[in-house]
Amino acid sequence: MRRTAFWQSSAARAALLYFALYAFVSLLSFAVLYFSATHDLRAQIREAVQQDVRALITIYSDQGHEALVRDIDLLSKSVEVKRSLYLLENADGSVIAGNVPTTPPFEDWKELTYKFSGNRSDHFFVYGTRLGDLWLFVGRRAHNVSEIQESILRSFLIGCGISIPLAFAGIIILTSRASKRVERIAGEMEAYIEGDLTRRVPIAGRHDEVDRLAGNINALLSRIEKLISSLKQVTTDVAHDLRTPLSRLRQRLEATGSAIQSTGNIPAGENTMEQAIEEVDAIIDTFDALLQIAELDASSRKARLTEMDLFDVAQFLAETYVSVAEDRGQSLSFTGESGAMIAGNRRLLAQLTANLLENALRHSLSGARIDLAVKSAPGSVELIVTDSGPGIPLHEREKVFERFYRLDASRSTPGSGLGLALVKAIADQHGATIGLADNNPGLIVTVSFRA
Repeated sequence: MRRTAFWQSSAARAALLYFALYAFVSLLSFAVLYFSATHDLRAQIREAVQQDVRALITIYSDQGHEALVRDIDLLSKSVEVKRSLYLLENADGSVIAGNVPTTPPFEDWKELTYKFSGNRSDHFFVYGTRLGDLWLFVGRRAHNVSEIQESILRSFLIGCGISIPLAFAGIIILTSRASKRVERIAGEMEAYIEGDLTRRVPIAGRHDEVDRLAGNINALLSRIEKLISSLKQVTTDVAHDLRTPLSRLRQRLEATGSAIQSTGNIPAGENTMEQAIEEVDAIIDTFDALLQIAELDASSRKARLTEMDLFDVAQFLAETYVSVAEDRGQSLSFTGESGAMIAGNRRLLAQLTANLLENALRHSLSGARIDLAVKSAPGSVELIVTDSGPGIPLHEREKVFERFYRLDASRSTPGSGLGLALVKAIADQHGATIGLADNNPGLIVTVSFRA
């Protein structure tokens, strides 16, 4: 058996697809977190700067130039330049007060870089505004934003470094397990194809979709095995059951031919030709029954069924077979009520009923009573044939529906062993079930249809 390459298996492709989706969602989440945190931190910094600017403008408006210079000097000395920036300039750019070198005038926001001693440089978010002939600049260090960004990026990379190997390991483990189950299924199927009809797909007992598929495959394999066995059995049975009538036919034809050849006349009183015709008719009937069963097994159920009253079919067959029963010294009765509606095929149901009646008449002695009944029950309609014949032993009741199967007591009576097989095929066509029970003495056959 050729094994499928790991990365060519559908399970591996599905796992990789889910991993790609996971990676995309993770990257999208990182981007949202990264830019959202940056935006929020910048907004907080700007809000803090604007609060300082508003406070200084209020001092300048209420207390004048000198109070503003004094406050900026105090603020510049009270905070480190690493964190906050304050600068007050004249219109010519000369520094009046502050903790950073001169800055070209501007209004609104700018991100500026200042160099300090030791070649150290820092980025600031700076807000500039004009106060008469003065320029006021207030800022906060942007390092907090950079730290947050670096922290988020570092955490994301560490998470990826841990999750990606684990994800790939999980993909390999889970995909290998799934692939092994599929390979086992494929192996059993290939063995089945090679001719070992006893092979079945293993079921892991996890009750998942693979187990459900395996169960359906096993049901299909069992059905195929049964059909093949049935085909072999039918072939053997046809050869066996037709060998005897064909041999008798050949012997009669040879005897007739020899008599004609020697005397020039057909032997009188032996009815050789009539007997030969009867043998041929029996063979034709056997083939007709086999073809009809095969047709029923292969046909579409729903396309053939229409709404009908089973009572009408049963009543017609009862009236037809009353005279046949009387000729055999038997009695046939019928009971039922109209309105036994089912989905069925009238011709096939007539065949089913006729086969059951003929079976009861053939295997019952003179003086026997045969009853045909149609009964309606909640959700079902039953066709019941009761006789007082020898019945069927319990251990053989399932076998009598097989093609050519005949009870030992029935081998001396005419028939091909296809009557009940045809009944079973017609019942299956209608979705009906057949039950066999003792009548003490005799047999009760109940065919249950869905109402």
